[in-house]
Amino acid sequence: MRYSSELAAVVAATLLTSSLAAPPPPVAVPSPVKCNDPTTGVTELCWDKLKAGDYIQRWANLNFPKTCKAGEAWSVCFDRLATNNLHQDCTAINSTKCAPFNDPIFHYLSPQWFYGAYNTWSINKFFTAYYNAIDFLGKSNPASINSAAKPNDFDEFTAFNNNNRVSIDVALKNLIALANKGKSNQNAALIAVLDTLPSSVKYDSSKVDTAKPSIAELLKARLEGLLKHVESDVDAFVAFAAKGAFSTTFITRNETLVDAWWPEHAARTSVIE
Repeated sequence: MRYSSELAAVVAATLLTSSLAAPPPPVAVPSPVKCNDPTTGVTELCWDKLKAGDYIQRWANLNFPKTCKAGEAWSVCFDRLATNNLHQDCTAINSTKCAPFNDPIFHYLSPQWFYGAYNTWSINKFFTAYYNAIDFLGKSNPASINSAAKPNDFDEFTAFNNNNRVSIDVALKNLIALANKGKSNQNAALIAVLDTLPSSVKYDSSKVDTAKPSIAELLKARLEGLLKHVESDVDAFVAFAAKGAFSTTFITRNETLVDAWWPEHAARTSVIE
């Protein structure tokens, strides 16, 4: 019985120790994004809630171009004034002067100004991702790009086909359809601007594999022109950013596009950024 008593004492002590142990730490719950406080992050819902599009339109009517530098795009002027003359230019692909607006230094901006500036960056990153993915495949696997330039029997291609002369937008729309099946709001915004501002550049669909310049080069030039237009035209920018498609931390990545267009591409790390 002596051993039983000792055993009972050990069990009791163990139970007491367990009951006094610190409880497990609570699971961290992300704070909700507050549209009026840029320090809490970004969300697509804030674009409409803050009426960011209306704010940008009013700003442009009051300030552009009279308070801007000669030849300055509205988005460059908007970002420069927002950041106390820090030079920010998101009008070009792979711009080294288009820094992300997630640094605390930008949190002093009014919420509407912050979301406007954030979108100039996120839209640039979106176009740059498409451009760099096409550039990578144009050099590594041009067949994956050229196949998208060959019209098929789908109705969307028929209207463009005229004696084998096809709009470069056919190839781009086909690539968009392959990227996440073209269902994201960001891809929808790109399709909309293609419809609003159709390209006059055409190529011979019977000779896509030997086209000069290559299909990849034509697509890259198209993306450069579209980005310049969106970042330089206030109405185009507001329409492109509508519904908060780019007011988010998720922006299409280069490698995601490469894998969609070249399924055999196994690498999952960024080899083209």
